[in-house]
Amino acid sequence: MTQVFLSYRTCDEPFAAAFFDLELTREFGPDAVFFASRSIELGASWETAMFAAVSASDAVLVIIGSRWLTAADKKGRRRLDDPRDFVRREVELGLQLKKQVIPVHLERRHELDVDTLPESLRELAGKQSTTVAFRNSKPDLDRLVTRLRRQIPSLVPAPPAASATSIDNSTHNTVTGPVHGNVFQGRKHIGGIFFGERPSGT
Repeated sequence: MTQVFLSYRTCDEPFAAAFFDLELTREFGPDAVFFASRSIELGASWETAMFAAVSASDAVLVIIGSRWLTAADKKGRRRLDDPRDFVRREVELGLQLKKQVIPVHLERRHELDVDTLPESLRELAGKQSTTVAFRNSKPDLDRLVTRLRRQIPSLVPAPPAASATSIDNSTHNTVTGPVHGNVFQGRKHIGGIFFGERPSGT
């Protein structure tokens, strides 16, 4: 179940969003964090999946770098001024649904003045924000994780990764003999060839 939605602009330091996904997934598990390039299944409707994830989430982290506010399309028009802009629509939906919409500034706090935001996003300017800086990324993200745990009680740590099962080779029988085609060890098939007399039915 998606609990944290990562909203980011692909032309605005996208590697930061990938880093957030890596660290938050490590903390809470891949199902709890929505990161478009990882979370949307191949062949799925990209737009449908995106907005369904916003609706299902508890929090929308709006990752804001130096170009988030000013990014323009090929004709020089600011993307945020386009009602069809996906980042704008993600944040709008989060605000409309009363999600915990949290601005996360990269490197330094970027001023979000109500006069520079579309009317539908002006509420964002008054939201309590946090900052993650390159040289302080680990403690900054640790603080964000702590806040998310406190604000979203259902957000629990990811289960520990399963350890690989070791094989005690001392319990295996050793057989020798000519190679015929499949591998059996102690009368058990273990690979593409077998040694010794061919087992019946093979």
